[in-house]
Amino acid sequence: MDELLQKINRNFIEHKLLGNFDFTEDEYSELLENVGLLCNSLLYYSNVFEDKHHKLIFTTLVEIAKRWKDSDNEDDAEENSRFWDYISKHLINENYINQKLYHAFTDVISQLGRRHLLPIVLTGKKYYSTLMMHSFSPKNSLFSFYDLCYNIFKKDLDFGFTNEDEWLCEIVAAQMKTVLSGGYREDKKVSIGSSAYSIKIGLRSFSVNEDLSGDFVQFINDTFYQINKLFNREPIDENTRLERYIVEWWKNKTESEKVSDNTTRKKRVPTVSKENIVARYIRDENSVFLYIPSIRLDDGNSIVSLKVFVNGEQIISQEIRTKRGELVVATKQIEFELNDLLRNYNTINLSIEIKENHTIIFDSERNKATSLNREFILFEGENEVLSQINKPTNYFVYSKDIDALRRIPDELTTYGTNLYNIYPKAGESLSGLIKQVFFVDKTKTASLGKTVCLIGSELNIEWFLDDISCIVYSSGVKLLVPENANLKALELRIDKKAHKLHELTFERIESGCYQFGLKALGLFLENYPTEINLYSYEKESMILSETIIVLPNLEIQFNHPFYYGDIERKLIVKNGDEALELTWSNQDNEIRCPINDGMLLIKIPYLRWRINDNKWQNEPINKKLWYKDFLVNGDILEIDNPKENDDITIFGKTNGKPFEIVKNQSGNFEIGRAIYANESITDISVYIVLGKDYFEIFTVSTKEHFIANPLSYSDGKVFWNVEDSFVGEKSNEFFLIIKSADNNFRSKINFKNSEIKNLQDDICKIQVKIQDKNIFSKAENYQLIYEGELLIGTPEKLRFKYKKITLLSANCFDSKKSEWIPFIPKYFIDKLKFVQEDENNYYTGQLCVIDKNGETRVISTMINEKGTYDKTNPVRIELRDNSTLWLVAGWEGGNDFIGNLFCDKLRRGICNIQKQDNYFGEINLYKFKEEDNV
Repeated sequence: MDELLQKINRNFIEHKLLGNFDFTEDEYSELLENVGLLCNSLLYYSNVFEDKHHKLIFTTLVEIAKRWKDSDNEDDAEENSRFWDYISKHLINENYINQKLYHAFTDVISQLGRRHLLPIVLTGKKYYSTLMMHSFSPKNSLFSFYDLCYNIFKKDLDFGFTNEDEWLCEIVAAQMKTVLSGGYREDKKVSIGSSAYSIKIGLRSFSVNEDLSGDFVQFINDTFYQINKLFNREPIDENTRLERYIVEWWKNKTESEKVSDNTTRKKRVPTVSKENIVARYIRDENSVFLYIPSIRLDDGNSIVSLKVFVNGEQIISQEIRTKRGELVVATKQIEFELNDLLRNYNTINLSIEIKENHTIIFDSERNKATSLNREFILFEGENEVLSQINKPTNYFVYSKDIDALRRIPDELTTYGTNLYNIYPKAGESLSGLIKQVFFVDKTKTASLGKTVCLIGSELNIEWFLDDISCIVYSSGVKLLVPENANLKALELRIDKKAHKLHELTFERIESGCYQFGLKALGLFLENYPTEINLYSYEKESMILSETIIVLPNLEIQFNHPFYYGDIERKLIVKNGDEALELTWSNQDNEIRCPINDGMLLIKIPYLRWRINDNKWQNEPINKKLWYKDFLVNGDILEIDNPKENDDITIFGKTNGKPFEIVKNQSGNFEIGRAIYANESITDISVYIVLGKDYFEIFTVSTKEHFIANPLSYSDGKVFWNVEDSFVGEKSNEFFLIIKSADNNFRSKINFKNSEIKNLQDDICKIQVKIQDKNIFSKAENYQLIYEGELLIGTPEKLRFKYKKITLLSANCFDSKKSEWIPFIPKYFIDKLKFVQEDENNYYTGQLCVIDKNGETRVISTMINEKGTYDKTNPVRIELRDNSTLWLVAGWEGGNDFIGNLFCDKLRRGICNIQKQDNYFGEINLYKFKEEDNV
């Protein structure tokens, strides 16, 4: 019990709404037993529960509430739902709630609320509502909420959700609060957006509770992220009740609607407010597009128009169509292929203007940050790179006249019309008349003592204004000159003002350099762009040229040293008394932040990986991959490590045993060779080890297999889900066998999801065989690759098919809760049938006993205390948990039955004799186990 109480206390600390944590069935039985004892004690000796038991009691009430009906076709109002009677039945086996007990339960809820140990509902049916809110009950109400979120995900979010869409969560929360705060009836669906939803009192209470408003917005946010993962076939860890529920809801939805398979998406840019419109250049394969995002509108009747100009000449004027989502009216996303826009032009001198009615809401040329004019466009992956200083890696360049550029890297190939693939080396640059991009080593310190350089800059941060791009310093600016240089032949030019270098104060440092503290010498002003050049009269050329800005009050604070995968992304930019908190999506490479009349460009420190020269990845691939679809022998894995001084190793793991993947002379890893050397392995997980941390990259398989049951049942239909459950060649042909007493399905089937018809409800054995690939086989052979079981029908209906219930012991009303009398005769119940009524689900069956001779006897009747016989079968059974049940005899339909049976305590058997003595007791509950009925 101590361990269970510790778990309860931890749940109160970690969760505001307790029901997201599920106790096991054994723990649930222990909760019922202990709180049942407390209830019986209260009824005899007191009026309220002791404070020390409040958390235990409330937790038990929440666990019982989770099992309260999932049906949403009745009113769940407190006065007619019999909810408290349901509580009473489970705790003290009384059909109706004792008012003394009811008031003691409500006192527990009130006291916990007053002590601020948990949020409670303060109005209306507040006690019932509090328990429904904490238990996330009934389940169908939550599923209806998921339907609402999916419709918003589909209609307002265009099948995608990132941090840039999180503004929508507050709109959803506000709309739900508005609708659910009004004249609300539990038995009616509520209209939100274009559809009606069955939102019950628990979720309603969560949505309108002022103290939980932030939590409800986060709950919506988490739901959208999970739906986005499920839509993209990414797994969800089913560690909490809500995670299990949303996976179950999605399984039902995809099997009935096939949402993932039939939905195709174009590249999406998140919807923005009118204040945050930014048009973007995006590369998609061998084409470049100008994307204009969907714009959120306040007035659904607004007319939004677009004009596109090239070299000041208007080439497009059109109305932007709007779309009505579930909750938001917005313009439709627009994309133009850049080659089409610039077909008759040789420069990328492009601008756009957007008007709402007659008011300009966006002009791309209002400031440098939104300007679309470019000499050339540099892409890393699909996103444009604006930074002037970049690492040497794989890039793409869009240029109308690549030959007109002053400098280009040596390694350049044509990738598409006006699109080129470059792989620059350290020291190379990409330069036009105005714009310059430099590709430099990861650190300048490698060249200390050998070349002239400035040090002290903020890593991966630039500031730009119009055509000026500056390296950012926040403190000292140090000029380092090798000691073998002739200082008298060097002239320092700061904003065109010349200084003889040998006349300036300097110090000699250990790196074999002269160090000049330019900021300390007072040679330029802070907070203004400064051009620094160093001219050599000996070489008659400029040997250093940088434009810098010193921002002395600047602080850049990332909440992690680097980013990989799904972790919290937060950046705080401080400049004096001003502070901005920013976030971003994993698809962004840079963050823009306005400061000092210009714009900071902050590169995000990602831990990244890629195969060969493919797209960089900054998160793991969660779906298991078939190795031949992903790698070829000889492929190279490259890692971009933001922690430059820390060594990285790559490991694979097979059958729980790690092996290190070899690094080649270039510092990359021979991933192809490592994977292809491990044949017929189900799981090869590949991960990065960096210090004490490790980061998953991907998991591949070199052995064909099913990762899940390829068959599923939903809404009366059976589906063949091979595309989601099989890892291997897509050209495979299978042979499927579904066998049971009522089914005998045998057929060839291909690698395509489909529905299998004409199957009867039953528990089926399934076999999947795969066609033999032996080219020398003359006959068509199939090898077994998967065996399993499929329930066609509801689990409750099929739970006891081919099974019986063996009764083990009895607990009587006149005994303590913990006292169980084991039976000597062997009783069991067979011919079990599931009965579903409005408020109760139960089973009926036939009570039998195995006599001393080993013969089975059906107990059709039993003698009573008057010497007459009462009908015994069929019996009615209600399960309390997986090992405890309630039973009454002589069931004739619904609530029409004779009643409880009795225990002969001397003979330790079941009887029908009621006497007021210590030898016979009315049976309260039975312990049981399930067994195969053979």
